[in-house]
Amino acid sequence: MRYGLKERLLGALVLIALAVIFLPWLLEEERAQAPVAERIITPEPPPAVTLTEPATQPPTLTLPWSTAEQAQIQTTAETEDTETASPAASPASGLSLDPSGGAQAWAIQVATFAERDNARRLIRQLDELGFRPYRRKNGELSVVLIGPYLDQNQARTDQDRLMQMQGFNTLLLRYVPEYLARERGQMPESPEDDY
Repeated sequence: MRYGLKERLLGALVLIALAVIFLPWLLEEERAQAPVAERIITPEPPPAVTLTEPATQPPTLTLPWSTAEQAQIQTTAETEDTETASPAASPASGLSLDPSGGAQAWAIQVATFAERDNARRLIRQLDELGFRPYRRKNGELSVVLIGPYLDQNQARTDQDRLMQMQGFNTLLLRYVPEYLARERGQMPESPEDDY
């Protein structure tokens, strides 16, 4: 008798499942299709805008010296340039100007530490290797950097040297001057912290 009851219940469950699946399909009414527009309406493009720029005049400079003095200064500067032409000032040297007119400087980020002692230890090690290390803070972290470099090519050379000597995976970043770092709160709190 037990087996008969189980078979009846199983049969009833199968019939209910089939009814749930197929009944909505059988009782479904055919729905009308959504209307489709015969033509597409697009808005007109906005009118063309014409800008007129006022005529600009170059600024006039008044020099505090005479034309003869200007010629003498120019010839002196030209002779000094030819005598002291340095390869660092050549276009291939990697020197460039930032938008504010100053020279762009570069720094190499070597490591970031949560412990200041680890940062101090690395700074001493880099100093012994002949680099110019310094530290900035980023929240509670100590960031060890090397630089600044005016020549991006020299920075890349030192970056490669660090990789070969110590195996450091470094980042080449734009140098943030000390006054900006102080404004952003990235400088060490006390002089004994500054290493």
